[in-house]
Amino acid sequence: MKPLSTYIVPAQPGFYTVYDVEDIKKIEIGEPVIAWRIETHLRDANDEAFSSCFPLTADGEPGSNCIGVQNPDMTVTVFHDTTFRTLADFQADRYPKD
Repeated sequence: MKPLSTYIVPAQPGFYTVYDVEDIKKIEIGEPVIAWRIETHLRDANDEAFSSCFPLTADGEPGSNCIGVQNPDMTVTVFHDTTFRTLADFQADRYPKD
């Protein structure tokens, strides 16, 4: 679906990509977010619009295993899910120890 509009805005310092490395069951911090791509789409025929925000790095879009961002206050926001207080909290939730 083609977006109605796309904007690129600079990111404030302190945002980092977060990756899920499934083969070793580890959540890792990646590269800094330098900008955000904001896309607006129509949800349905009733012209209800919604927007989504995507991180961009110096290399462009992050890899497909990027599942969120670490915020400047060290919380972790997982795309389409929730926010965790710390990376360790997210790690423990995603891959609980047996």
